[in-house]
Amino acid sequence: MKNNHLVDRLGKFYLFYLGLLPVLATFAMVLANGLRWPMLIFLGGTGAVGVYLAATYSYTRLPNRVFPLLVMLLDGPLFVIVSLRDGLKPLAFAVEGYLIDGLAIWLSILILAFISPLPTRGQRFWSIFFMFIAVGVNVALFWPYLQQFAGENWGHLIWLLVGCTEATIASFLLVSKDDVIRSDDGSILFIGLFVMLWVVALFLGNILYEAGFLSS
Repeated sequence: MKNNHLVDRLGKFYLFYLGLLPVLATFAMVLANGLRWPMLIFLGGTGAVGVYLAATYSYTRLPNRVFPLLVMLLDGPLFVIVSLRDGLKPLAFAVEGYLIDGLAIWLSILILAFISPLPTRGQRFWSIFFMFIAVGVNVALFWPYLQQFAGENWGHLIWLLVGCTEATIASFLLVSKDDVIRSDDGSILFIGLFVMLWVVALFLGNILYEAGFLSS
């Protein structure tokens, strides 16, 4: 009974961690590089983060044992140690985790909208339109981070692409099967909370950037 209670707590904490990834990743990028086209990033990013959070809450399947959950929880902090050793930014684990998982979700929905006969033509058009915006806005936001590896470490960039490809395939299989794990009212709280935190991170990071926080 205690073990089941611990698994439940760890599972909720892991979902919290996944929801926090876009918040930390966006804050790190804006703090380091500032915010170009703030209204475009705000509008497109809010929708993109909302889709990421909705898919994360609905489709993330959690192990029912303590050890696999602990491994999932600790891989991010372990990447922090590796990132610092390799000279990457301290929040690189959040940036890359969100880049991979976010792009995987948006690309899987985009692919499904292209090939699925189920929605109407209008629904497919708007799905494709919004997913292109989601991908474009986030690539623009994280482009300075990707440029770092394009110029200095192609091997790391290739691993990012491999990770994104694998995650896109896995995400597409879940989305296409519509294998919903959670459909309770908690999704509204989950999405609302982390979208709000993302907006705060977006503008707080830009305020600190304009104030020269990192150079002080």
